[in-house]
Amino acid sequence: MIKEIQEAIECWASKPTWFTSHPIDASNLREAVSNLKKLDFPPTEVELKEAIFIRVKDLPAMLGTPNNIEKAAEEFAIKIR
Repeated sequence: MIKEIQEAIECWASKPTWFTSHPIDASNLREAVSNLKKLDFPPTEVELKEAIFIRVKDLPAMLGTPNNIEKAAEEFAIKIR
């Protein structure tokens, strides 16, 4: 299931600015949420956090990148759920 979640959030979580509120990132996040709603199962917060963290943990650091990537992934999982 994590693989399907990762595919659904790829449009947002593959960008090194995934954590920002920039209009492009917000649009990508909305697209990811839309993709998640199309899955055959509703992902849990834990599954979302894991999928987000796995995808974003190795992205290049940008100015403003959260110090605690795992905590930021958890916060986004809560927000998305």
